[in-house]
Amino acid sequence: MRRLEFDTQELLRELQALLVHPREDLHIEVKDWLDLSNEEHKANLAKAMLALANSGGGYILLGFTQGDAGYIPQQPRPKDVQMYSHDSVTGIIRSYADPPFHCEVYHVPHPDTGEPFPIILVPGGHRVPIRAKRSGPGDRHVRENTYYIRRPGPSSEPPRTAQEWDDLLRRCLLAHREELLNSIRAILLGEPSSPEVGLEAARKTLDEWISQSRMRWKAAVTQRLGKDGWGRYEHGTWSVAYAIIGNVEPPSSLSGLVELLREVKGHESGWPPWWVPTRDPIKPYPYGDVVECLIAEPERLSDGAHSDFWRASREGKLFLIRGYQEDSYDAQHRGIQPGTIVDLVLPIWRVGECLLHAHRLATRLAGQSASVLIRFTWEGLANRVLSSWVRPERYLSYDRRCYQNTVTSELLISAGDIADQLPEAVKEVTKPLYEAFEFFDMPPAVIREELERMRKRHY
Repeated sequence: MRRLEFDTQELLRELQALLVHPREDLHIEVKDWLDLSNEEHKANLAKAMLALANSGGGYILLGFTQGDAGYIPQQPRPKDVQMYSHDSVTGIIRSYADPPFHCEVYHVPHPDTGEPFPIILVPGGHRVPIRAKRSGPGDRHVRENTYYIRRPGPSSEPPRTAQEWDDLLRRCLLAHREELLNSIRAILLGEPSSPEVGLEAARKTLDEWISQSRMRWKAAVTQRLGKDGWGRYEHGTWSVAYAIIGNVEPPSSLSGLVELLREVKGHESGWPPWWVPTRDPIKPYPYGDVVECLIAEPERLSDGAHSDFWRASREGKLFLIRGYQEDSYDAQHRGIQPGTIVDLVLPIWRVGECLLHAHRLATRLAGQSASVLIRFTWEGLANRVLSSWVRPERYLSYDRRCYQNTVTSELLISAGDIADQLPEAVKEVTKPLYEAFEFFDMPPAVIREELERMRKRHY
């Protein structure tokens, strides 16, 4: 919630003008003193925010009622207007909007009386239409899977005509087009995907997170599997960690974080990163202020490729470590000796699905404008050769050997750019890994083709 911390004096004057001359139009909606502890009133406000978001954005004025000559301040005022906070509005959006979006809440002093009135600024410019993901009590105000716009009247209703649907989709396409053009300009001009503001601080935070996570991995494996459990990782591991940089709005609880991780889980492969199992003993558990998960049992799927350990924090820091699929029992049954190869295309898939996971979580927690600092580490590489195991038709003229044991690669990228720039991002992340195999340069066309296969789940 904001009181007098307005971005500019022009914004303050603009909002106060709305209080002096309150009105409704296609971009302004007026509500009385809604009780935000009442679920029906929440649904009422949700409908207004959904409609404005789909109509290019606008304002919601709270605390006014219809008088003989127009809208006037409603009496009596609530004893406490603190209920109209940023957190309460954000909670309503998360409950009712798919995808959720960010609103600003200002408490604006009336120029005549000095009494504050809440004004909600609803953004427009969304790349997809926003739907109601649940119904209000008794199906009042909003209905599940329904889209709302501002219609002449004015009123907030579902689109009824082909023209209204066309206008809604056109706004989304234009927003997507502008973002895409900016991304293309950045690629062509060689500009960084996002500003490196606070990069060193973010790196230090990520370093500490990785160090803590590796310590917890060692403790968790030893506690559950004993010293013998380390045999599944003896040939090497790959790990990934990322931190969301921006105005993160953390889930209110660790259980809320677990539910969010279920929602953003990928479907690009059959063993996705940050999978959230529900079965004992491999389901996630709280450890301090972090969620941890060790997907490992002594008697089932006991190779490193199926022995993930991951951690997640409410502030948007994630970590995952697992063994190589090239060392799994499945690979051994196909004649591959553990610790001898790195597959030609598997790193493309693994990096791609991790980046997409970061994209989905970052946009949910901090919006499209957030940045993601992501780091991959491959260990146990020495004396492995690059091999076309998964895709035999990908021809390699000779076995390229790696002479170093560890490769680390890092990328800072805007969350909103990840999906559109995925081939370029994967190329940048995997370049140090492939170069370690006698200077191999993965062709961009192969990366694009494999990512297309991944998205279509053509493994």
